Amino acid sequence: MTSWTRYIGCVTFAAFLLTGCGTTTDENADKPQEDSVKEGNEGNTSQGDNHKDRNDNKVRLMEQNLQYTINGEAKEKTAFLKKSDNQPFSLYVLQQFRLSAEEPGKDIVFLTEDDSIYMRIELLKADVNWDEVEKNVQAQLKSISETINDPSLDVEGGTGFEVKKSDDVITSILLKDEKSPFRLTIFTKKDRDYRDAFLEMAKTLMKR
Repeated sequence: MTSWTRYIGCVTFAAFLLTGCGTTTDENADKPQEDSVKEGNEGNTSQGDNHKDRNDNKVRLMEQNLQYTINGEAKEKTAFLKKSDNQPFSLYVLQQFRLSAEEPGKDIVFLTEDDSIYMRIELLKADVNWDEVEKNVQAQLKSISETINDPSLDVEGGTGFEVKKSDDVITSILLKDEKSPFRLTIFTKKDRDYRDAFLEMAKTLMKR
């Protein structure tokens, strides 16, 4: 990872984040369940055919198809339900990505063939001060580039900020859901635009 990426990773939101350990999932969109089953031994998936979230007893199936685009090309792949051991949430992860703990209060979903392309997930407190979070986000992004743009992404109930530096694109999304407020930071490349894939996975985030 580049120095500015490590810089962002070191800046913490201690007032907003939870703590814990981590998780992983597996890669290769053309080889479904063999590796996914192995992940269960690492504490990353629930055993059985479904997973019940404790907050509302909603049963989530162990897999579902996600539709997304990569550089304008439409795709549809199977994603598998993964449960973080680092933060109290679950989400569906596409097979070519892996869920892993980055540090207490932060998980990442990264592209296994290129781990410089990834999405950081931070669960925020229910009473989060969004004005303060937005100021912090913009201050971090301005350390990379003075020009902050609207990413123009389809994120219901979210606010987005984006900067570019050379071939790197850094997108920060604040999901202002009352039950499950999250901050997402997405690191992609101009010629490898995985933002839509990350956002489709992020839409399946559910706090436990």
